[in-house]
This record gives sequence, C-alpha cells and structure tokens, in this order.
Amino acid sequence: MDSLTQAVLGAAIGEVVLGKKIGNKASIVGAVVATIPDLDVLLTPLFNDLQRVSLHRGYSHSILFCILGAFLFAGILKKVKWTKEIPYGILWLFNFLALFTHVLLDAFTSYGTQLFLPFTDWRVSFDSIGIIDPVYTIPLILGLCFTYYNRRNGFFSST
Repeated sequence: MDSLTQAVLGAAIGEVVLGKKIGNKASIVGAVVATIPDLDVLLTPLFNDLQRVSLHRGYSHSILFCILGAFLFAGILKKVKWTKEIPYGILWLFNFLALFTHVLLDAFTSYGTQLFLPFTDWRVSFDSIGIIDPVYTIPLILGLCFTYYNRRNGFFSST
C-alpha cells in the first residue's frame, strides 16, 4: 500500500487510542509509527535486485516485528514528555495496532508480505486492493478530517 494510506491509517489509530490524551500529536505519532515498516527501503541500495525483492516487506512486515517493535516504541514514547503519563500497556497497544495494521494492509495487496518471518518465508497475499487505492484512502482521509472537525466544533458532543 502507498505511504500516504499507511500514514493516514496510523493517524486514525493514533486518534482513536491516544487522541483524548495528547490531542493532535496522537495523529502525528500514529502516522510516523505506521510508516516505520517501510523504512526497510532505505537498505535496498545495499543489496542486489533479487535480494531487494525479499528485503522489502520482509522482516519489518512480520508479526514478530510488530510485537517486538511495539515494546521498543512504547518504551521510547514512555520517555517523551507528553506521553509519560500514559500507561505503558496503552502505548504498547497503540504501537502494535499502528504496525500490525500496516503489515496487514500490505498483505491485502498483490505483492503481499512475509507475515510469519522468521518461522517461514511464505508470502501472504490476498490480492484484493491495489497498491494505490483511492476507494480505500479517500474515505479514510475524510473520516479523519471529520474527526478533527468534530473535536474542534463539538458536532457530536453532549451538553
């Protein structure tokens, strides 16, 4: 899936899990964490063409990475001033959801992901959405914008 969609999905997760606690920063942190698995492309110049194919959507797109990465990134966020007061378990859940939805969304594309590395290199691919899919991305962006608008203007707030 494209980086924009991954970032918007992460921002939505940040808004849901941390939005009431840290406000708009939750969306920014969510977008950043959700794009971390794709940072494996920074390593591609170090490998040949065949190795690049298995590197991208490899270890950084595995369930094990999501679990371990959630521990690491929750520990990092626990040290940040505006997330210090949030329980570690909530920070872990937020990070896991941001990472796991990224790899799960990539599994629905034609390229798939190696979800079960290091146990097997079998590539999971449901091939049901495009790499760039506006039918998925645009409603997600609109929903996130509506959430921001609602928070600012109290559209659904109870009095």
